[in-house]
Amino acid sequence: MPNKLLLKLVRLQITPWQFAGFALANVLGLTVVLFGVQFYTDSAPVFTANDSFMKEEYIVVTKEVGLSGLTGRGTPHFSPAEVEEVSSQPFIDGCAPFVSADFSVIASVSSAATGMGFQTEMFLEALPDEYIDISMKQWGYSPGATQVPIVIPRNYLNLYNFGFAAGRGLPAVSETMIGMVPINLYLTGEKGSMKVEGRVTAFSNRLNTILVPMAFMRYANDSLAYPKDHQAARLCLDVKNPADPAIGEFLSAHGYRTEGTGGDAGRMAFFLRLISFAVVGIGLCICVLAFFVMLLSVFLLLQKNMEKAQTLLLIGYPSLAVCAPYFALIAAVYAVGLIVAAVAVGQIRETYIHHFAALNPDFTSATGSGAGVAGLTLSVLLATIAAIAVWRKVKSGR
Repeated sequence: MPNKLLLKLVRLQITPWQFAGFALANVLGLTVVLFGVQFYTDSAPVFTANDSFMKEEYIVVTKEVGLSGLTGRGTPHFSPAEVEEVSSQPFIDGCAPFVSADFSVIASVSSAATGMGFQTEMFLEALPDEYIDISMKQWGYSPGATQVPIVIPRNYLNLYNFGFAAGRGLPAVSETMIGMVPINLYLTGEKGSMKVEGRVTAFSNRLNTILVPMAFMRYANDSLAYPKDHQAARLCLDVKNPADPAIGEFLSAHGYRTEGTGGDAGRMAFFLRLISFAVVGIGLCICVLAFFVMLLSVFLLLQKNMEKAQTLLLIGYPSLAVCAPYFALIAAVYAVGLIVAAVAVGQIRETYIHHFAALNPDFTSATGSGAGVAGLTLSVLLATIAAIAVWRKVKSGR
C-alpha cells in the first residue's frame, strides 16, 4: 500500500539517533516551561497564604509618631489633601482609608471546657469590600444580623498561646479552633448599645488591626454614635508594582511607614513572578527553536520523498493520507517529549516541595494540573502548526 511504502521510507531515512535528538530538544524546552509553571504554583502560597484575604499588591501605610503626640497635638492622621496626594501617585492604583469605630468595644470569650473566660477592651476598623479577597458568603453582613466576621492579627493569637496561656496553665488554641469559638462583642456608644457575636474568619501578618466588614461598621456607627469627622490614621494602598523603588522614595520623603510585612511580601511575590516568567520565557524559546529544527528536518525528509508523494497524489490519494507518516512522526516527538518532561518535573519537584512545607506550616501542596495543562496546550499547539505546515507543503508540491 502506498501509505505503508511512505511510512517505510520515513523509518529508513530517520535513524533512532535523529528521532532521539528531536525528542531531546523538545523535552528540554517543555521541562523548563513545566518547571517554571509548577514552581510558581507551588511557591506562591508561601508568600501569600498567610494573608490570603489580601492581595500582595496591597500595603498599609501610617505616619510616624513624634514627640508632639504626647501633648495631644499633631496626631498622626492623614488629611484629605494628603490622601489625595497619595492617590494621585503614578504607582498607585487605589487608596482606601481605614474606617474606625465611633463606639467602645468590649470582647468576651468563655470556654465551657476549662470553665474559664476573659474579656478585654478592643477596637474595630473596616476597609472597603473590594480590598478584602474573601467570599462575601463568609465576609458579608446584613444590618441587624447577630454574627459578624472578623480578621485579627496573627500575633494576637501568638501572644495568647505563648504568653497569657503559657503563664496561667491554660490550653493553647490553634487557628482552626479559634475560628470555631464565638466572641461576644459588647458595643456602646452615645445613642445606645448592642451585643453581637464575632467569628474569626482569617488571620493576618500584615494588618495590626481588628477588621470587620464595612457594612457592619457603617450600620454600627449609624446606630450607636453621632456622626463624627474622622481623618484617616492608616491607608491601604493598591500599588501597581510592590518592587517599584519610587514607592519607598515617596514614603521616605513624606515620613510614611508601612505596617507588617505587606511591602516585603509584595516585593517577594513580584520577583517570584518575574523569575518564573523569565524561566517560562527561556523554555518557550527552547521549544520554538526545537520546533523549527524538527520542522526543517521533516521538510528535508519530505523533499527527498516529494516525487513519490506527488505520484500518489496524481493517482488519487488524498493529501492527508500522504501526510499521515509525517503526522505520526510529529505526534510521536511531542508525545514522548511531554511524557518525559512531566516525569522530570515531578522528580525535580520532590527535591524542593518539603522545604516549602518547612517555611510555612499551613502550606498545602498544589496539584500539577496547571503545569500539565500548560505543557499539553503548548505541545498540541506546536504539533498542530507543524502538521499544517507539512500538509500545505505536500499540497503545494514544492
